[in-house]
Amino acid sequence: MRLIESAMIVFAQRGIGVSVIPEVIAAAGVSQGSFYNYFRTNDDLLAAVSEALSHDMVQMIESVVGEIEDPALRVATGIRLYLHLARSYPVVAQFLSSTGLSVVGKKSAVYEYLPSDIKEGLKTGTFDGASADVALDLVTGAGVIAVHRMATGRTTKDYPEQIVRGVLRSLGVPASRATKLTSSALPKLVASPESLLEKAQEKLAAKAELSN
Repeated sequence: MRLIESAMIVFAQRGIGVSVIPEVIAAAGVSQGSFYNYFRTNDDLLAAVSEALSHDMVQMIESVVGEIEDPALRVATGIRLYLHLARSYPVVAQFLSSTGLSVVGKKSAVYEYLPSDIKEGLKTGTFDGASADVALDLVTGAGVIAVHRMATGRTTKDYPEQIVRGVLRSLGVPASRATKLTSSALPKLVASPESLLEKAQEKLAAKAELSN
């Protein structure tokens, strides 16, 4: 976990265009031999961080949306929670922004639950005008761009809601219903102190403090 926490921060700051292994080893304070007991390549590290982050985020989001029956409300609430979580944890937004589409499909939260929710919405007529694959691409693309914008600049308080309303409209949901689906108050998600979100954020804050 120390290696994964350190890798998340290094990927967030450096992206995926260079080898991050030496930096991760130094940041985690482990030997090169210890590192290679667990990982061999940048891709191994990236997949491990993506899986651990998705696990933490999905656990929190599913605790809220798991019991929602309406697929449109489930999708809307899930994406809103995902975007608000990313904004609440800068290291998450930076990691997702820096890695972009490279983490999509590598055990990403997006591909763990959304396909079945979208297919259900298409089957029941809640969504229309797109195949399941196209709908998933619309959701994924909007999410990647939204997280990048939040990581690199200022956004309005309701920016996640604006994004989700646009996504719902692209899936054929009427404007009035899209507004209603994104207007309810969201519960505040609290990450476990042992979660990757909290641990990586703590490490990033400590690193920033040392450099000041």
